[in-house]
Amino acid sequence: MLAAKGRIYWRLLRTKSAEQALIAAAKSPAYAAEAQYWLGRIYSFKGSQAEGAYPGWHEEVSYRPRATAAFTAAGEPKAEWVAAIETGEAKLKLLDARIAMLQSSTDASVADLRAAIDARTALRPDPMSYALGANLLLARRADLPHVMRMAAEGQAAGERFIRENESSYKLDGKVQASLDRNRAGFADIAGWAAFLQGDIKIAEERLAESARLSRGLDSTNQLHLAELSRKKGDLENAREHYLTLLGLAGATPVQRDQAKTALADVQAKSGESPAEYEKWLAATLERKREERRKALVSNMAGKKLPALVLTDLQGHKVDLQAERGNVVLLNFFSAW
Repeated sequence: MLAAKGRIYWRLLRTKSAEQALIAAAKSPAYAAEAQYWLGRIYSFKGSQAEGAYPGWHEEVSYRPRATAAFTAAGEPKAEWVAAIETGEAKLKLLDARIAMLQSSTDASVADLRAAIDARTALRPDPMSYALGANLLLARRADLPHVMRMAAEGQAAGERFIRENESSYKLDGKVQASLDRNRAGFADIAGWAAFLQGDIKIAEERLAESARLSRGLDSTNQLHLAELSRKKGDLENAREHYLTLLGLAGATPVQRDQAKTALADVQAKSGESPAEYEKWLAATLERKREERRKALVSNMAGKKLPALVLTDLQGHKVDLQAERGNVVLLNFFSAW
């Protein structure tokens, strides 16, 4: 039972639970080899393949010798162990391909798309699969009550997914940031689904929650907030959200075009001509860029540098107090 649980948990990428179950299973002589093989797969992934596999993940080199030790203890892998991995990955690829095909087909039914999405999230319920599936249905403005359920299930699945893989994020701060992004993403999905269903109250609550958690830096959320403000007739707030979106580096070309078109419409209501709008937009975006630059610089400008004793690349201690009066460039970087 423990060996089977470990395999299933690993297929679901519930890494912490998988490792615990397999370590316990390895104590049984009958299942030790199998458990060690799967532990080797987990440790090999964490030590050599995790970098960028999911947003914020890093390789953990301390797992590399553990992977070698586990594979050595397992001995020659049985054919069915290897086949289980290949079968699972093949199923994932088939479902991903089917979803992509249904997405691009104009004749595909919503029922078929939903069935493929549900099968994909059941096979590996990571937050990205829920978000992708929900957004595909939102793009069609279809099955919106199901999208709301997917948002709730996706948020819970995402939190479990992050907690099960905390060590891959390296830092506690990155874990919390990932939890916030997870909640923000699914709050936006739920808010937009509510908006499309005409539930403005719920839309306001969830979209505002997303903006708070993403600190106003999510372009999709800003677009949705702008559309909500326009729906309410609040053109001033709509204008601000569109402008915020245009100032974000992560905004897509489609989102930028949509925001510019909508802004042109908003400005036209105040009597601006197209030429006046283009001039106003360029000046406004430049002003906002300068305001952001000054805000970033002013955070530390003029403040006293705390006492720092650092180690240089040659291993020598450098006390920055000794550099008082000189220009000092500090280059901060990380190496895992």
